[in-house]
Amino acid sequence: MAVENSAAAESNKASHFLLADFFPESPPISERQVFRTLRAPVTVQWELTPWCNESCIHCYNFWRDAEEKEQPLLFPGIKETFEISSSEIVSNHVFQVTVTGGEPLAVFKQAYPYLKRLSNNGISLSLNSNLTMLTRERALLLKELGVRSILTSLMSGSAELNDELANRPGTHKDVSKGIKIALEEGLWVGVNMVVTRKNLPEIYSTADYVRSLGVTAFSATKASTPINSTDFSDYALSGEEFGFMLNELLRVREELSLNVDSLEFYPMCFFDTQETRDLFGNRICNAGKTACTIGFNGQVRPCSHAVQTYGSVKKGEGGLKQAWDNLQPWRTDALIPAECGDCSLKNMCRGGCRTEAYALSGSLKAPDPYCNFVHPPLPRSSKIEDSVISVDGAFSFHPAIKAREEDFGGILFVTPVRW
Repeated sequence: MAVENSAAAESNKASHFLLADFFPESPPISERQVFRTLRAPVTVQWELTPWCNESCIHCYNFWRDAEEKEQPLLFPGIKETFEISSSEIVSNHVFQVTVTGGEPLAVFKQAYPYLKRLSNNGISLSLNSNLTMLTRERALLLKELGVRSILTSLMSGSAELNDELANRPGTHKDVSKGIKIALEEGLWVGVNMVVTRKNLPEIYSTADYVRSLGVTAFSATKASTPINSTDFSDYALSGEEFGFMLNELLRVREELSLNVDSLEFYPMCFFDTQETRDLFGNRICNAGKTACTIGFNGQVRPCSHAVQTYGSVKKGEGGLKQAWDNLQPWRTDALIPAECGDCSLKNMCRGGCRTEAYALSGSLKAPDPYCNFVHPPLPRSSKIEDSVISVDGAFSFHPAIKAREEDFGGILFVTPVRW
């Protein structure tokens, strides 16, 4: 699996988690709307396949039982699912799609016509892939689709350790080759390192290695506990180790001049320094608010980590619109932990990652295990000022801008972080 947040469990067990399992009764009167309900997601992660040629220790694939691991590459009904998923994305005016898996390049030939449909309808595409299956021909086809950015994964600059964690000999060499091909063909590549206790000391050396390949953007992201894991305690970072990871990223930025990031949403009360708070603590969970995941089987989930399904894009099962409406609890305060009741940032932070909390407690309403209730969260060191447009001035729209009507007005979209 390429990127830790690229796919989540799509097993038969996962498909049985429905909205009613978590909200069997009408929501309490005290439930309060926190985020506006958009007519459809702004962005979608589309999982083309559950199959992957790797079995990374941090990924749900590793923790599957033997029967689940034997799923065929081209599962029954794959083209029909591609057809309805792409049609639903287009008809609901989604702006951007991240193509992921499993390993999406494994079914690239079969998916290409449907990805082309998205591109032809003005939908921006990006790719999450381990790049072990990238060829120059595929790189050119990706450019033809309008894909300009790829997020890939490397767990260590050391081939021995990386291949051990990926459970496939030759992974390090194949990923490195894929990165080089992508860069040579003019595709932007960011490398994410999923960090566990096994590779925690390797952050700096891994960043230095990817820089030697020509990569300019490096992220290190704490491994989330796979929901189907039996025991992840040997791999999960402690709070102290998590802090070390963030400080190593600061060192990478300072000494290697790489753009650094951490790609998950962390509870705001975890950060104990202003520098780490400002750089890594400003993400807001977009699951069910501006984004969702369409699984390989057509089921709609809040995000790629989640196993809870809220509908399906398939015919007769409600479609993307109905599933999006069913995600309403993720837009209210229904899932904010009681422990966060007095926090001034609770509506932004929401008690940290809901799926991380669920993996360890069995409840979507539990606090993220990395919450630190000893001290209040640090505020941003600077606030974003509101822009004011003079009615007397002349201005023009960005040439790539897209628009969508909403009940409250509309959305203007340039990129997933500029809309």
